[in-house]
Amino acid sequence: MSIAVAHLLAEALLLPSESQTELVEALLEHSEPSRDFLDHQLGIVMQRMQNVRDGTSPLIAAEDAHNRVLESLKLRA
Repeated sequence: MSIAVAHLLAEALLLPSESQTELVEALLEHSEPSRDFLDHQLGIVMQRMQNVRDGTSPLIAAEDAHNRVLESLKLRA
């Protein structure tokens, strides 16, 4: 990590959590992810799918997942 990036990261970590999320979203919207990044993310998805098949991770119904997200957003407001 370059000194400039390390400095920006240190400053970004001082932001409130919501602002950090907004910053991450803005950076992702304006960047082209590398093949390594995409491969890593795909690997995580594949592992999580295998965990569900193996029974080591519970499968949550879509409606329940949506309700959990909505409830967590209400807590932030």
